[in-house]
Amino acid sequence: MEVKQPNENAIRDFLAERLDLIEPECTLVDREHYLKNAQGAAGFLDIFARDALGRLVIIELKRTDAAAREAIQELYKYAALLRERYLVREVEYRVILLSVEWHELLVPYSEFAKTAPFEISAGRIVLDSSGWPERIEPVRTVATAAQRRLSRRHFLWRFDDDIKAAAAIPLIATHMEKAGLIDFVLVKSRSNDTRISDMVFVYFAQQELTLAEYRDRIRVQLNDQEYEEFEEQISDLTEEEDRVSEAADAVWLPGYDDLFVRIDPDHSEISHPEKAGQWFANGAQRDVAIERFGRFAAENLSDETIISELIGHGGMSDYLLRLTARTASRPQMVAMRAAITNVFFFNAEWRNTSLDLLTYAEKTGPAIVSIAAFNNEDVLRTIAGAAFGYPAYIPTFRIEIERQGQVAEVFMGVPEWDGTSFDFDAVIKAYFDGDPFAYFIACHFGENRGLNADIMADLGLRYIACRMGEGGPERIRVQGSSVVRSPQKIKGSIFSLIEANTEEVHKIVALFMNHDQGFSRTIETWLNDEFNIAERQIKGQLQELRQPDEERYWSGEVEQCDLCGHPFNMAQFMIDAHMRGGGANVCARCYIKEGNGHGTIFASTPKGWLMLGIDR
Repeated sequence: MEVKQPNENAIRDFLAERLDLIEPECTLVDREHYLKNAQGAAGFLDIFARDALGRLVIIELKRTDAAAREAIQELYKYAALLRERYLVREVEYRVILLSVEWHELLVPYSEFAKTAPFEISAGRIVLDSSGWPERIEPVRTVATAAQRRLSRRHFLWRFDDDIKAAAAIPLIATHMEKAGLIDFVLVKSRSNDTRISDMVFVYFAQQELTLAEYRDRIRVQLNDQEYEEFEEQISDLTEEEDRVSEAADAVWLPGYDDLFVRIDPDHSEISHPEKAGQWFANGAQRDVAIERFGRFAAENLSDETIISELIGHGGMSDYLLRLTARTASRPQMVAMRAAITNVFFFNAEWRNTSLDLLTYAEKTGPAIVSIAAFNNEDVLRTIAGAAFGYPAYIPTFRIEIERQGQVAEVFMGVPEWDGTSFDFDAVIKAYFDGDPFAYFIACHFGENRGLNADIMADLGLRYIACRMGEGGPERIRVQGSSVVRSPQKIKGSIFSLIEANTEEVHKIVALFMNHDQGFSRTIETWLNDEFNIAERQIKGQLQELRQPDEERYWSGEVEQCDLCGHPFNMAQFMIDAHMRGGGANVCARCYIKEGNGHGTIFASTPKGWLMLGIDR
């Protein structure tokens, strides 16, 4: 005769009398404890207990896969009912989820445990031959599906013609797939740079995996000695994200020499989101075709989104961030806080201020918050670029808080210089053992980010935050639900540091121009750009202007050139020009090419567009 197995209720009663099986020193409060709220929601807690520290414990039991699927929803309900009935804080109770079967439950439990607002643990009920619990084994969460996040390690190949590039794509794809990479993109394009416009390029980027996943894939490709060398290489990296980045390269390097011969490029180089930002800037590439592999082939993922995330505008870059969130949307705000913590990982000043501003926006009413940030954590590159007037390496953030359809407040982060003079040779000796090339090694492995704050301090630089007011930027601090103006005035800038330390800045510039081809090409392109040539021409004519009698600023908003659409946020000059078709706000390039020589020249300043004078 078949012996009937105990059901869920019987298992509950069995464990209620033997709570030590679940947790030592756990005492029973009630079984089938009934809870109800004023809105009509109700439920029965399977086992209600107290732990050794006196905290309340909800113990939820499931026996079958079908029942297990209901568990997560019930835990949310029971926790809410418990808080309302007993007025407890979330740190004063815990939840234990027990089940016989975990096939259907393990993944949703693992996902739920990441964001559960209360402490939760889980166990597998092991039954004896008669169907009664004999022990409970801890259940650990498993890695759940990661959201889309491109690794910051990219790669670029250059080919003589389109036939070679097209033939290389399936060979590269096969190589990556053999290395265990499934989700990646290969972007084929031509550059509009006249020096390389006859070449065809293939750009590679992969979905980032966890370090454990990379290790698994690398281990099967290397012998014991090679794998030990890889582990030694990444053991010197202090941050997990740097080890992940290094592994993202290492996973597809075995066999690469053979691949290189087969695809026969005439040039190749490493890349990253900052370089991608220049490579895929508006108008920089033509004939762009994206080959998608794995889950990147999803129809809902547009080419524009892929390019945007290649340059880090999806909020997941370590350097670039551009996100918008509604304060009423908890998932959007959680994502924005995580992105801010990531991009300002080494920048406590801007990280704390930005997170405080999010809290300020939430506490002061419904709002839409937008943030755009660039935080390269590389002050030497910043100074070298700024010495040429190139602003794209300067770290900054801008937070806009919009209420009732209008931008109510704007906050910005800028580097401030306190007037300190510095000795660049001493900096290189202190941080890079006197070897300038060691700086570039540190940058490759990401070690410069950990050093950046100390180097900045030696140069007299620090990160500050300000609010844009009617009289220009004002230093602020956030206190709870208010933003307080600081009595401290903003001191110098990156550009004033450059002006006051010409000889030392020349040494920094020489370091980059002599050892960093990517930097030198960027600066060369910048200097030869029509727009920048025009701005330098305008600058050379400033002494010929008819000066205003008093300090005056442009009244109103101007965002882009009325003729070509060039954004003014990257411009040094704006001209209120008298064109043949009437008045227009134009950039320096359009003023020189299309203007008739009559206009009022304005310069970008922290207070707004300052009138410099009238041309003719």
